[in-house]
Amino acid sequence: MKLSAAQMNLLRQTSLFYAVPETTIEKIAASDDCEIKQYEKFSLVYGKTEFSRSLGIVLFGNLRVTKGNAGGHAMIMSTLGPGSIFGAAALFNDETEYATDITALGESEIVFFSQRLVGRMMRFEPQIADNYVKYLSERILFLNKKIYLLSSGTAEQRLASFLLDNVPEGSMSELPMPLNMLSLALNVSRASLYRAFDSLTQDGVIEKEGKKVCINNAERLKKYMR
Repeated sequence: MKLSAAQMNLLRQTSLFYAVPETTIEKIAASDDCEIKQYEKFSLVYGKTEFSRSLGIVLFGNLRVTKGNAGGHAMIMSTLGPGSIFGAAALFNDETEYATDITALGESEIVFFSQRLVGRMMRFEPQIADNYVKYLSERILFLNKKIYLLSSGTAEQRLASFLLDNVPEGSMSELPMPLNMLSLALNVSRASLYRAFDSLTQDGVIEKEGKKVCINNAERLKKYMR
């Protein structure tokens, strides 16, 4: 399937295709095992039993990644925007269930690279194999940090992690869930959550207006997670 010039430019900027020759990317994008799909708002992209053994890259729109916790509540793991990669959890294994639910937050467009194509990509272009290993390593670090913060982190650490994963820097954006649901997702009391918001606001790293939050300084906010 032929990608537009803008879509090709986006692929070149992703971590998967870092330092990969442009001609190689063009050949990959022209493969029959490369497919573009469109999704409507709130439609399921990947679910427990609805997924494909493919690597996806978001071309347009935003996706929400959630996972149910022991209490039956959907815990938001991250928000994926243009250039984000997903699908590695099911790419090279025989599991019959996908680990998370991925939902389109609005009209979205995604390019999928099949398992067979990804295998060929890594065999014939070592740089892609290196990039993929680095991507997996970063995902392991991300998930390890998530586990630590949600099990042992303070309310400020949990909130900082959530905001960095789900709120863009520099613009006032509505929180993806009500505060009562957020307190359940982060496994903290509502009082602790309110105090965490107050602490981050007083420190100047975020601003909060009702249901909307703006990250003023992402680098300073990351320091709360250490």
